[in-house]
Amino acid sequence: MTHITGTLIVHRKRLGEIANVLGRNGLAAWAQRSPELVDSRVMKRITTRAVPAKVAAMSEGERLRNALTDLGTTWVKFGQMLSLRPDVVGADVAAELEQLQASVPADPPGVAQHTIESELRGDIGSLFTSFEKEPFASGSVAQVHRATLDDGTPVAVKVVHDGAAERVREDLDLMAAIADYVEAEDPELAQLRPTILVDEFAKMMNGAINLNEELSNLQRFQANFAKEPDVVIPTPYPDRSSSKVLTMSMVTGAPFSDRASVEATGWDVDTLVKRAADVYMEMIFRDGLYHADPHPGNFLIPDDSHIAILDFGDVGRLASSRRLQLENLVIAAGTRDVDALIDVIVEMTSPPPSTDIRTLRADVETWLNRYLLVGVGELDMPAIINSGMELLHSHKLVLPADLALLFRVLLRLQGLGRGVGMEVRVTELLQPYVASMMADRFNPKRIARNVTRSVRHWEHLASHLPDDVEVILEQLRTGKLGVDFRVRDPDHAIDQLVDGLVTGAAVLAGAQLVSRRAGPTIGGVSVAGLVTAGVGFVTWQRLRARRETTRSWVSKARDLAEVRRS
Repeated sequence: MTHITGTLIVHRKRLGEIANVLGRNGLAAWAQRSPELVDSRVMKRITTRAVPAKVAAMSEGERLRNALTDLGTTWVKFGQMLSLRPDVVGADVAAELEQLQASVPADPPGVAQHTIESELRGDIGSLFTSFEKEPFASGSVAQVHRATLDDGTPVAVKVVHDGAAERVREDLDLMAAIADYVEAEDPELAQLRPTILVDEFAKMMNGAINLNEELSNLQRFQANFAKEPDVVIPTPYPDRSSSKVLTMSMVTGAPFSDRASVEATGWDVDTLVKRAADVYMEMIFRDGLYHADPHPGNFLIPDDSHIAILDFGDVGRLASSRRLQLENLVIAAGTRDVDALIDVIVEMTSPPPSTDIRTLRADVETWLNRYLLVGVGELDMPAIINSGMELLHSHKLVLPADLALLFRVLLRLQGLGRGVGMEVRVTELLQPYVASMMADRFNPKRIARNVTRSVRHWEHLASHLPDDVEVILEQLRTGKLGVDFRVRDPDHAIDQLVDGLVTGAAVLAGAQLVSRRAGPTIGGVSVAGLVTAGVGFVTWQRLRARRETTRSWVSKARDLAEVRRS
């Protein structure tokens, strides 16, 4: 864990700020679980601080939301991600975190222009015929300016906030170090797989601060919808883009905000909402790549026959292996096969050893009977997903991030039309895709492909089996066959046990030899006893030295803190 030590020492000032924010918001109990994370003086200060009555009266979710807001953009975005994970934080906390908003003011005048000129290596006048210095939008990571190309094409120029990339990377390094520590030292929190959560969040944030990722996404989505001209996706300009600058075509239109604004464009409200939702079904089930933030602000209506989708910085992907799991989930739920459903859930979530499968089975059966015994048109998607997430949370099961994101996108689609006075029933939209999924699962060609693949695997196994058996037998004959056991021992209890056993054995053996005056002797003292005791002492010192060089970063950090205080 030496990398954790270095990271936390480098960012110890920021770590102290985090501890203070936790204390100020009445969350010091969490910090107390891991007192080695910060300087002991900081811990004492925050754990003994009197929490104001107003803060103490708040729910845990409210206090966490306030703390994340105080910590800034990266932590707010992390909270927004956790709001999609009631299976991890619980439904109440997730609902509270949904209210998080990252408010970041625009950079001072001239800063964005300097970034553009530095990134694109040219004068702003040579890059654009016109460029508005004041942005028309500013988000958590970037701001957007209007500009015009040489041929008169209006474009939007997205520019990463000055210093945002560096701040995000610093916070991500610190988050990863804390997650590594928590997973190694706290068995209860380790069940939530914090390293995986932080790693998934880091991928999302690194994509957000690297605009080359968004440029690539725009190109992919344009290719996917090339044969559907009613779907408008901004066109990127790679020669006017970099990791901190993204130039794309300016898309204008009416907002997707209320029935009147939609009808003013000439669209029928029901037709528009259904088309928008169907576009998402195509993204998910046809392409396996979908826009991950379907809120009304990311849609525009250019005219009565087109719908535009904006902001492709956050996308979801559905890999073929995950699609197969999703198919198994749908088929098991559709056929009311509780055992098959349990198998899929276990495969998806990798439950900890403490999970009571019998209780899990009973709870899944109750959930299945309560929500899925009605017709497709009557299914309540929010109730199904929310109750399913709560069931997972109660059993300490963590859904893979890509599936959690997919389910939350489906929920947002359910409410997409509410602002314009229409209710979208995603279950009805899903029906043809589910039918196609079922038909494809039992398609003779697919079955034949699977059989062929299995035969090849068995053929490969059979062809290599004699050689593998020969190697195993040879290792048995020569005594080289062994099994590698890896023991997770963050507290070094095994080291201490070994040291104690070696020292104790040496003392007892030496004492026995000396007391019996086992020969040869010098001055009546057993030489063998002295040698045994000496060997034990030297062995003990070597073990101590070895442990000292590999001891945990926690001990090293504590020593450094003591030196700094003295």
